[in-house]
Amino acid sequence: MVLQQDDPQEPASTRSPETPTPKFSNHEGRSFIRRLLLPTIIGLISFAAVLVLWQRLISQQRAKVQVVTSSEILFVKNKVESELAERILALEQLAGRWQVLGEPDSGEWSSDTALAMSGRDFEAIEWIDPQLRVHLVAPLIENKAELGSSFLSDPRRRAVVQGVADQRVMLVSRSVDLKTGGRGFLVCVPVFSDRTYQGAIAGVFSYQDLLGPILKDVAQDDWLAVYENSEKIYDRGGDSAPSEDAPALEANIVIGQMTWQARLWPKLETVAQARSPLPVVVLLGGLLMAGLLASSVYLAETSRFRAREVTAVDEQLKKEIAERERVEDELRHALRMEAVGRLAGGVAHSFNNLLLVIQGHAHVLLNSLSLTDGLQRHPKEILKASENAASLTRQLLAFSRKQILQPKVLDLNALISQTAELLPSLLGPDIELELSMDPELGRVRADPGQVEQVIMNLVVNARDAMPNGGKLKIETTNTRSYWSSVHPERAGQPGVMLAVSDDGCGMDEATRSRIFEPFFSTKEKGKGTGLGLSMVYGTVEQSGGSIKVLSAPGRGTTIQIWLPQVDHGVQAASVPEPKKPLEIKSPLGTETVLLAEDDHGVRRIAREFLKMKGYQVLEAGNAAEAIRIARECAGPIHLLLTDIVMPGLKGEELVERVMTIRPDVKVLYMSAYTEDAIVNLGILAPGTNFIEKPFGPEDLARKVRKVLEAVAG
Repeated sequence: MVLQQDDPQEPASTRSPETPTPKFSNHEGRSFIRRLLLPTIIGLISFAAVLVLWQRLISQQRAKVQVVTSSEILFVKNKVESELAERILALEQLAGRWQVLGEPDSGEWSSDTALAMSGRDFEAIEWIDPQLRVHLVAPLIENKAELGSSFLSDPRRRAVVQGVADQRVMLVSRSVDLKTGGRGFLVCVPVFSDRTYQGAIAGVFSYQDLLGPILKDVAQDDWLAVYENSEKIYDRGGDSAPSEDAPALEANIVIGQMTWQARLWPKLETVAQARSPLPVVVLLGGLLMAGLLASSVYLAETSRFRAREVTAVDEQLKKEIAERERVEDELRHALRMEAVGRLAGGVAHSFNNLLLVIQGHAHVLLNSLSLTDGLQRHPKEILKASENAASLTRQLLAFSRKQILQPKVLDLNALISQTAELLPSLLGPDIELELSMDPELGRVRADPGQVEQVIMNLVVNARDAMPNGGKLKIETTNTRSYWSSVHPERAGQPGVMLAVSDDGCGMDEATRSRIFEPFFSTKEKGKGTGLGLSMVYGTVEQSGGSIKVLSAPGRGTTIQIWLPQVDHGVQAASVPEPKKPLEIKSPLGTETVLLAEDDHGVRRIAREFLKMKGYQVLEAGNAAEAIRIARECAGPIHLLLTDIVMPGLKGEELVERVMTIRPDVKVLYMSAYTEDAIVNLGILAPGTNFIEKPFGPEDLARKVRKVLEAVAG
């Protein structure tokens, strides 16, 4: 019996098994809500209320710390500004005194500066003359090295003194290196006499010696730092950074035209002391209350529900294990087929080149023997055997998906109808043929000749499976369901299914898993090569489709082929009627042929074939040599005969390079169907001149004449 299908649009065997959905009664649904949802809602509401209260308490604590910190940073700002203003005032008083009395002598200088410096943390007071040299300095002993020194060598000192002279106002310098060590700054006050600039009084301060005493007793519970731009000029802090609970506050300290930035943040122990344990108690107590409330409701229904849950999980796990085993089996089968396909393709490629050499020399030998020698039967037997080997090679190439297709958009129903006219004589009187074709069947893109060969191979295998007669059915239908499981990336893409069914003996699982392997056959020795279904598999895969086998012992076999649909707007190409080839005037010629082939044996026999027909032959063993010959040959080159794959350049690239040199040259490709040929040439475009390896001298001569005379074929 043929395997039955539940739905003609979607075979039952292609459907993914549906996972049983657990069914809950109304009572179980209410139990589920009481057991999970209600405790969750109550717990969340309680937790939210606790978080709101906890956040408010934390905010209050932070606000208290923030208020204290704000008052401290303001106090720091005011104290530093007032202390510095008092020191600057002392300098301005000195400048006013000497502006009236003139430049002081050493005695007046010492007494006046000592009075100004008393208790004000000056490092030094210097008199700077208009030439920017230190004329007087106090205290003299500590700063004697400064006498006579010039401010011209220090850009920052020079800038502030020149600014005082130009602007006639008190100026404060940026950070400078002090002679006594460390960093500090200058306060410069101009001295004028009758509007004439007499010099400047510079008060020198050390940041640490100045700001340390001023800020010693300020904000003892806080870290404090003072910056001039990005340079830290005073630091009373530790390694700890400001915490999120008490962020740092900043204030600008203005000294003349300069601005310092004071930054203050509470110490960690200060923040800790300001904290209250109440927020933590509220948070922990609220969490505990919410958890106990939710747990007491949840545990009441857990035991019975858990038993049902374990049962459902166990069933699901069994199904997942079974599905995984199925997928792993399919993957192993696909990998095995791919490995065999690569081996077959590689063997076929090399074997085709060898067959061409064998057939070529057999042809040459046959032509050299006269009819009376009685020896012609030997080369004829060689040719017959090599032709059979070439047929096997073509089947291997079909399985390995390395054959070169010539696809067209075709009506599969029309192709099956034409093929069916040949089947009655092939099937015999004991087998009934039934066609079931969808009148709305979509179009597919495939090679008509290869699809016809696929149908014939499937029909022959179905016939052999019914030695006592039976029913053979060919059906077509549109479908969308299969792609989602076989090709997830094509989910939803329309496809076409072609199925060939028989009610013969069927197959067991071991046989079914191997039917597409080359040379595997269940037939008696000598009744089959084992390559028919291999060719079917390769053609379908190369056409972008998939194939599935449904079979069981005693229940027949159904082979389903799935191909993607093309747009309905594309005009379908009907299966062409065989055309009578146009006659060629003569297979002989005198033109010049550039032969590009890297295989020495193939190149040698192709050269012999062409010379036998009168052609002049230029040989090239690689692409670079072919380009050189095309450039250097003095005479005309009428035809380029090249392999699709050449060392250095692919066939198409070689043709482009040669045609830039000789645009009128005609091109004929040849190939042994290597994988590289498929990748680089792709599906042959209409009008591409191509000859398959192996070929004989007459085949090559006719093809060359067709290309040279521009006769389609």
